[in-house]
Amino acid sequence: MMQNLIVIILIIVAVVAMVLGEWVSFADLNESSTITIHKDEVKKDTESALEKGEALIEDATQQGRDLIDQTQDSKTDQAAPDTLKQQ
Repeated sequence: MMQNLIVIILIIVAVVAMVLGEWVSFADLNESSTITIHKDEVKKDTESALEKGEALIEDATQQGRDLIDQTQDSKTDQAAPDTLKQQ
């Protein structure tokens, strides 16, 4: 019973998000009602989200590489004085 309620709430939230994102609109025409899915909006928003996701992944990858480089540089800097002491 609780699972069904959660599913219904998630569906309602998804529909509200689609309406707020202008992906879906509703119209009441005399004897009928229509639901319109604006495919161009969905496509545009999806492409934008993919581009932002790619940029986020690229930034995270670069930050990871920078962190690795800093760690390696730090190890190299610490190793140098040790080798001088042995000589």
